[in-house]
Amino acid sequence: MAIKIHNGKNCPCPADCIRHGECKKCIAFHRKRNEQTYCEYLKEKSEKKPVTPDEAIAGGKKLRLLDYGPCAG
Repeated sequence: MAIKIHNGKNCPCPADCIRHGECKKCIAFHRKRNEQTYCEYLKEKSEKKPVTPDEAIAGGKKLRLLDYGPCAG
């Protein structure tokens, strides 16, 4: 079952293809290729929880700005 996220008049897809703005054709095309439509990608992206600062620390290593003071000139 397809969830209608956008209507054809306001198609958010940046691709310039023959199915642009025609939701049914776009969904059918991407289903055959086992791919997400751009609308589904946007919906999934909007539903993700934001990353907290603690989760954004690469490799779990805490960075202190004072450690980089000499690099700032």
